[in-house]
Amino acid sequence: MRKPARVSIAAGLVVLSCVLVAACTTTKKEAPAVTEALEWAAELDRERRVNENWSVFFTVDQVTLAKTYRAATFGRAMSYNGTPYGSKNLPFQVYYIDNTGPFLMVGFNTYPGKTPTVRIDDNDPVSVGGVLRDLNLIDQLLSGNILRGRYWVWPEGPRDIYVELEGFEEAWERLTELRKN
Repeated sequence: MRKPARVSIAAGLVVLSCVLVAACTTTKKEAPAVTEALEWAAELDRERRVNENWSVFFTVDQVTLAKTYRAATFGRAMSYNGTPYGSKNLPFQVYYIDNTGPFLMVGFNTYPGKTPTVRIDDNDPVSVGGVLRDLNLIDQLLSGNILRGRYWVWPEGPRDIYVELEGFEEAWERLTELRKN
């Protein structure tokens, strides 16, 4: 069975820019279009970026017109002893769909029937399937430093993620503002 590609937005932009540059090497006239596309992508990233770690944005489902508001960052894989390793390429998001939420997205490809679990700093672990009924977890995110989580990848099994929460308070404020508008 083929595994889905796991490519960050930045990596996707790099690949896209390489393809566009390669396509434009035959005629110099097309180069400004490539430059404009890269400038547009950089401006979009600047608009979404709240701080070094967090971005806030919303999307509109083109079928249902539901709006999804997201505060997003990337975490790193975590070893059995809690040590992070590798690059920041595992997604972590706090989001709302219209007025429903907040929800947490922890990692990729949640295994059917499994619920992600998170622990912030030295607090108790919490299962985070569905809408967060206990907003104490948001308070922990706002005051915490590190989130450690476990999600389940189909079909391999559990994966652990390490997320630095620095800057989440600012992202939460921006997310709250965005939802009001």
